[in-house]
Amino acid sequence: MNQSEEDYGFMITRHVTNEITNCYWNECIQCIRNFYPLKKIVIIDDNSNQEYVKALNEYTGVEYVQSEYCGRGELLPYYYLYKYHYFNYAVIIHDSIFFQRRIHFETLLKKQVKVMPFWHFISEKKENFNNIMRITNYLSNNEFIFYTLAKDKQYEVLNKYNKNVWSGCFGLQSFIQYDFICYLQKKYNLFHLLDAVRNRSDRCSLERVMGAIFFIEYLQSVGQCSLFGNIYTYCPWGYSYSNYCYDKTKKNTINKINKINKINMLPIIKVWTGR
Repeated sequence: MNQSEEDYGFMITRHVTNEITNCYWNECIQCIRNFYPLKKIVIIDDNSNQEYVKALNEYTGVEYVQSEYCGRGELLPYYYLYKYHYFNYAVIIHDSIFFQRRIHFETLLKKQVKVMPFWHFISEKKENFNNIMRITNYLSNNEFIFYTLAKDKQYEVLNKYNKNVWSGCFGLQSFIQYDFICYLQKKYNLFHLLDAVRNRSDRCSLERVMGAIFFIEYLQSVGQCSLFGNIYTYCPWGYSYSNYCYDKTKKNTINKINKINKINMLPIIKVWTGR
């Protein structure tokens, strides 16, 4: 494969509910443009309140898709990548993700990585377990997915660093290969899940289902859970956009507390809203 400028791009899920959350996708794009000025960006809008949707700058190389599948959230970029084949590889993120330095995705591309979640989690994997099972039931060839999801919980706790134990895929954010999505669709009828996922609770369950699928089909073989590690230890839980704005303006202040120093050193920042 020719490793050209167009071989990967960015797909962002957007959900605007007010003036503050409208800032998210704008900041997300501007941060990407700081480090990837030529990469195409695709914004997938999931049922935003259009009264508040406003571009705060003029953007080039950005395509907007208004999804007809309201409430499917994190599943949507995978579906539209499959449907339109925007790139051979895609960086799939939320609008609440802000890059602080360039991540060399070219390294993953050269290794022909099939999928690599940004973050994973190993606790609370069986939260709302009945809903996880309900969603899995929409998939074809789902027997081993059921088996993986239902593994003995005590075994997983005792072996939480065991590479043979699956992890949840936080926010379904990942670097993923188009051909791998096509494979998952062919094997599992993956986008039957558009009929299964309707709300935030379903999307949380989907993090578990997709985490298990990624583990079964690729991550177990490479012995790596994610690119940046466990989300619970990566950054402060509940870090808000106002926190981010404050820390961004104070980056060069001398007397910063350790937590702020750590935040400023992270390659990517996640802010929390719970939409």
